Amino acid sequence: MTLTQLDIEAFAKTSDRDAVLALLATVIGPLERDDDLPEDYDLRIYKSGGMIVVLQAMEDGLISVWVRGASPWPSSPALGRYLAAQLHCLVLCDPEAEYPEISQYADVFLQIEGDAESLIPLE
Repeated sequence: MTLTQLDIEAFAKTSDRDAVLALLATVIGPLERDDDLPEDYDLRIYKSGGMIVVLQAMEDGLISVWVRGASPWPSSPALGRYLAAQLHCLVLCDPEAEYPEISQYADVFLQIEGDAESLIPLE
């Protein structure tokens, strides 16, 4: 497995934070909680080796999945595709360099659902 050092993020349309956490742990290893936040807080911080994973409940039933450190996913779209395929849910992320026709400053998300990908305006 090739590891890449960077920050990546995807937004999964699921309310099951435990399923997201369990899925990530199958790839990056055991994740230990690394915060002192109250149980009813929407943010959780986890560590695995030199990697940090932050899960945060967002609006519209999305969970932000932010990974920092030596990640097996080379980009946000790669993480998004993995989450969409394994969790069977819609995922949004920055299209990054995989869509060179889109400016890095554009208000556009890559929407991934199953094998389908589309670029949608940020609302």
